[in-house]
Amino acid sequence: MKQIKKFLSLALLIVVFTSCTNEKTELKKSNYDIKQCNKETYSNKDLEEYNQLIEDGEIQGYNCVGLYYMREKDYKKAKEYFNKGKDKGNIESYTQLGSLYSNFLNNKEKAIEYYTIAANNGEAKAAHNLGVIYDKRFAYKEALKWYEKSFEMGDTYSLLAMGHIYRKQKNYEKAIKTFEDAAKLGELEAYHVLGVFYRKEKNYKDDKKGIKYYLKGYELGSGLCAAALGTYYEEEKKDYDKAIKWYKKGFELGSKEAVSRLGLLYAEILKDYDNAIDWYKKGFEKVDCINCIYNLALLYNVKLKDYDNAIYWFITAHKLGDIDATYNLAYLYENDLKDKENAIKWYKKAAKMGDSIAKEKLKKLGVIYE
Repeated sequence: MKQIKKFLSLALLIVVFTSCTNEKTELKKSNYDIKQCNKETYSNKDLEEYNQLIEDGEIQGYNCVGLYYMREKDYKKAKEYFNKGKDKGNIESYTQLGSLYSNFLNNKEKAIEYYTIAANNGEAKAAHNLGVIYDKRFAYKEALKWYEKSFEMGDTYSLLAMGHIYRKQKNYEKAIKTFEDAAKLGELEAYHVLGVFYRKEKNYKDDKKGIKYYLKGYELGSGLCAAALGTYYEEEKKDYDKAIKWYKKGFELGSKEAVSRLGLLYAEILKDYDNAIDWYKKGFEKVDCINCIYNLALLYNVKLKDYDNAIYWFITAHKLGDIDATYNLAYLYENDLKDKENAIKWYKKAAKMGDSIAKEKLKKLGVIYE
């Protein structure tokens, strides 16, 4: 990561109303882009730089440190720093608190409270996330309200979410129109969604039209559309040469889906384990495909009985937060290596990550897990 410049960002001062009261609150929206410190993995150096942001008076520093601790699964510390940002009047901190409560602390009502404050004060991401919560509750009218608000604030991705609601409501013509609008506004995923729609929706099934949308998406730079073309040729045409060609094109555009499916094609259908291993590793190294290293570990474990390599890749995936890799490592120790001590150790880690089956396994091994 490049050294973060030490400077005090200009902040926009906004006088706003909180969601449930008429009390005025002065909030600030920093010019510092939070995306700079939202990473898959962090180093101690990153934490030092984020703390330096705070010392330099940059209010987004609190959110950067909070994101660091959230990735480390230290939710108490994450909440502490997001709250510090909130107390400084940072709008983004309300969004991050909403995300923390929604995704990790299992308190949707608290998440709604914070998202609503942020959304009512210009945070499109918070409005979109409110839409997601209501969408999952099948409260489509409320979900559409927040997706529309997010779209009005410039979030074209929310159009896709709106289209999916119309589709679930069987309002297919409106869904198609919404997906097409999203595509025209530059949302490449819309081409993939339209391709899937015409290939899968019973009353609208038109493979030729679906493929046309995949191709258009690919031409505009969508690796996901290339992956979809690979899947079409693999599963429906059984033309593995063309499937491989399209999966490779998807990989070149950074698609995790494409390279993961390419590895699976080599491993499961062609039984070409060397090529499978090569592509799984490329997927991890080049496009950060976590699923690739999980599949790589399974290949070493199940097909090749190479337990040393399986353990190495399962642990690599575990360190990146893959709960399935953690469980399967425990299963390997229990069933393949007959190593009860290590099995218990890794089942405990899986259980801590939220795997309910791991808890049952621990009971069968005579371990009470709280």
